[in-house]
Amino acid sequence: MADPSLEVCPDFTGDLFAAIREDLVNATGSTHQAVADRLRNVWVVDHEARVLEWNHQRDEEAQEEAEIERAQAAHEEEEHIAKEAEAEKDHLELEKKKPKMNSFNATATVGDAIAPRPSQYAIQKLNNFEYVELWYFSPEGCKEAMKMSRSMADDTFSLAKLNDQLTIRPSSAFKASRSAIPDHELSFSVFLRAKNLFLTQANAAKWPQTHLDALALFFWHLENHSIRNNSELGDLVIMHYASRVCLDWHDHLKRDKGFNIGIINETLLRSINEEIWDRVHSRTLVMSQN
Repeated sequence: MADPSLEVCPDFTGDLFAAIREDLVNATGSTHQAVADRLRNVWVVDHEARVLEWNHQRDEEAQEEAEIERAQAAHEEEEHIAKEAEAEKDHLELEKKKPKMNSFNATATVGDAIAPRPSQYAIQKLNNFEYVELWYFSPEGCKEAMKMSRSMADDTFSLAKLNDQLTIRPSSAFKASRSAIPDHELSFSVFLRAKNLFLTQANAAKWPQTHLDALALFFWHLENHSIRNNSELGDLVIMHYASRVCLDWHDHLKRDKGFNIGIINETLLRSINEEIWDRVHSRTLVMSQN
């Protein structure tokens, strides 16, 4: 439909409408001018009505288009907000996973002494609450850890699962030392030094305080047990008891059947004592026969 406001009123006084005027003059007895004026008035009324209708229709269409544009703009705004929220969520998730560096006390200095550091393998064992030989916490074990430590660029890496997520760790964190020996093969003096660093590192690995207290009591009882003064093989007996009981304690903890390691089982201790003496007697007998 064309815009009626662009229309031009016909010339009803012209020759084109002469026949119509003649008929109307004859029918009404009016003059040609009066008939032409009447025709023009009728056309103007009709024209104005059609212009009003056209403008009204254009207004409705404009309102509909504006409503569609507003709805589309609102939808786009919602999508924009949703994308920004998703991006912010992703950013926060990345920030949570991103390693954090702790702050420091600007007035504090390094301590007067730095404790020896065991291997990454031993520390990883402690972090997983697993059994690890005391040798790793001995002076010899810490010296080897320092000697074998490499830069991150020189080391190879392996995948590890931590808190249900895969992480990349140096392969050295998973390798046991070929130099490691069972606890009962340590000298008693080395055993005492190693257990001190072991307890310190276990505390740093967030072992439960009840477990740390039981272990501290366990080592104290062994260090001060009367068998060390009453038997030539007392230290060896103590070492064998410690070696076996620590491993058995971890095995029971894994099965959720843990016991209080701080309580010394004198019956087991006597049994180990007899076993070691029998072993010594057997060796002595063999040597005498040869």
